[in-house]
Amino acid sequence: MRFFKFVTGFSLLSLSFLSYAQSNPQWVQMVANDQLSVRVVLLNDDQCPKVSVNDVPTAMQLRAPKAMNFPAVCELLVSRDTRSIKIQQQALPTLPSEVNRIAILGDTGCRINKAKVQACNDVKAWPLHLLNLNVTLHAPDIILHVGDYLYRETPCPVGDKGCQGSPSGYNWDTWNADWFAPANQLFQSSVIALSRGNHEECGRAQNGWLRYLSPWEYPKAGQPCAEMEKPYILKLKGVNYIMFDSSYGQDDQTSDAQLALYKEAVAQLKIDKNSTNIFLTHRPMWTYNKVKSKYYYGNLTQQIAFKDLLPNHTLFVAGHAHYLEALDMQTDYDQLIIGNSGTALVKVDNAMKKNVDIGKHKANFVYSRSGFGYGILTNAGKTFRFHDQDRHNIGECIWLLNKQNSSLICQ
Repeated sequence: MRFFKFVTGFSLLSLSFLSYAQSNPQWVQMVANDQLSVRVVLLNDDQCPKVSVNDVPTAMQLRAPKAMNFPAVCELLVSRDTRSIKIQQQALPTLPSEVNRIAILGDTGCRINKAKVQACNDVKAWPLHLLNLNVTLHAPDIILHVGDYLYRETPCPVGDKGCQGSPSGYNWDTWNADWFAPANQLFQSSVIALSRGNHEECGRAQNGWLRYLSPWEYPKAGQPCAEMEKPYILKLKGVNYIMFDSSYGQDDQTSDAQLALYKEAVAQLKIDKNSTNIFLTHRPMWTYNKVKSKYYYGNLTQQIAFKDLLPNHTLFVAGHAHYLEALDMQTDYDQLIIGNSGTALVKVDNAMKKNVDIGKHKANFVYSRSGFGYGILTNAGKTFRFHDQDRHNIGECIWLLNKQNSSLICQ
């Protein structure tokens, strides 16, 4: 069976460079209120298909109609306890009663803009198809994406064979090339849960996000784009996975209004102070990297707004920075960054640096790894194992929970 998946994956890979056409994308997405959202993009049909839910034929509803440059999408909300979902006899993933193995990836699209042109036609330069295939070989119970799907914002330069034939701009063809076609393996493998990245903020690729991927209802005609969507909690085996939209704003500045918005959004979740939480957000609270002469320390709004606001047993998991990094903070929430799953990377050293100044804060250590990759979390042991695009293990971190606090151990 694994060999069949491997061959199928490379067939899809080769086809993707020839054409972006495929059958209707369909997937199962975990959303708020303990629900699964079954979704189908109508590329080849005019009407929403029926879904067999626990062997009961059920009608889908139109989530968003066809529009210029975007096909229609259908949706059906079902309980997280649903055991069988089929569309035209094709089985879709469901959520196991006990979730233990969780895949995490982020920042996946192929970057084409005025500053950087990635060779989207080269599997080594943009390995998302292969990376997604290898994620599925871990048989994850759920796949989490920490945001940033669409990166082909400007046309491929004339004569550049590395990206020749690539679509660009905020339209279906680009969404399909950067996310839906390469994500087909993920859609067949597992339920997914998705975070919004700054590439999907208002004024950029928000149309595709709101139409196809947002966990919330598609906005009604005339309704303005929401700069921040409501957070929600996924409860998976005794752990709260807090899905928080940090797409809007800047990392090195904030405002009273944004601080108040963040604080109120978390307060409304009414998180138990004794709970264990993994806070999934696109922008990391903490980072440590130097680009040219400037150091990058993370997101100021989160650092101020969330100070002592969340339970002690809270770990932040984010993307946005295009590398793998773990920061064990002395007096603040610890941080994992998995932003290395396909887009052009930012260079970091393969290093463990101790007693690191993070602006006015302090990290016991900063653990960094270069190269493309993803993470696999074993929920029971709170162990994160990191893999490159070829599925080789490149490191791991254990999240230790003590009575009063938590810490990371990485190697």
